[in-house]
Amino acid sequence: MKLNIRDGFHLTSIRPTDKAAYLEHLKDRSISDLIPVIPYPYTEAAADWWIQRRLEFLRESGKEISFALRNPEGYLIGSIGADDFKVGKEHKAEVGYWLSQAYRGQGLTTDALRVFIQYAFDNLELIRLTAHTLDFNAPSMRVLEKNRFQLEGCLRQHTRTKNGIFNTLVYGLLRDE
Repeated sequence: MKLNIRDGFHLTSIRPTDKAAYLEHLKDRSISDLIPVIPYPYTEAAADWWIQRRLEFLRESGKEISFALRNPEGYLIGSIGADDFKVGKEHKAEVGYWLSQAYRGQGLTTDALRVFIQYAFDNLELIRLTAHTLDFNAPSMRVLEKNRFQLEGCLRQHTRTKNGIFNTLVYGLLRDE
């Protein structure tokens, strides 16, 4: 499956050949500092586990929920998708995303999220998407707000990272909005 974003950038399923790109991009500590579930340092074992998990999920569910964000040459430069959920059995999912440093500030994540939202509501039987972001992550807040997500609340001292415990903002988007 290929979902076009713009200017040759696109979303596809994650592939075993993406391992080198994961290792390259996720050595950037700024990503794991904002997404605590991404380990740092990012190891080959972590990349192997993640890729295998994505391939198994797709095989079992028959639906893609986690995409590789690719540049026009097809190289993985980021990721966007939903946390694992039972497609067709759950009405909501949590969205997450990251983008390599070299591609930030170009509106690419905003556009990729817009494409993913359309896909999720059209193909995954969802009526609600949520997203969590640390309260100091202004770029992530802008990406969500540009995609019509509404701030629903603040979970005080909710997320522990390697740098401390931080407030987490909760955003939501309904299919009908």
